[in-house]
Amino acid sequence: MDISEFKQKIEEYEDIMFGLKLYQETSPKWVQRLQKISYKNIKRRGEISIREAKNILLDIKRGKDVQDRITCFEWPIIIDDMKFRIDVMLQSYNIIFPGRPKDKSLSEQELIALRNEAMNRI
Repeated sequence: MDISEFKQKIEEYEDIMFGLKLYQETSPKWVQRLQKISYKNIKRRGEISIREAKNILLDIKRGKDVQDRITCFEWPIIIDDMKFRIDVMLQSYNIIFPGRPKDKSLSEQELIALRNEAMNRI
């Protein structure tokens, strides 16, 4: 994998983590409580991996040889069922909020609209 592909993978995984956050936020409260530990574990593993990947990019800028680290780098696995839900959330978000910054929080009404759009897509 070359550096541009690695950068793209980082962006893709950041999107996955954003979709996971959207899924958690739009789930009913009782589902959030049931999945709290799983969500935190997936989120933590994803954040650690993104941080490690970005550190590799920093080492590249510093002139270090990191090809072995890129070749051996593994992203945490997300099961297909959860990946499907995340993809639906991301698609729905991009339809309802095109161009919206991902760091801008959603209101309760926006979360409901997002959940409804996602349910319509399933």
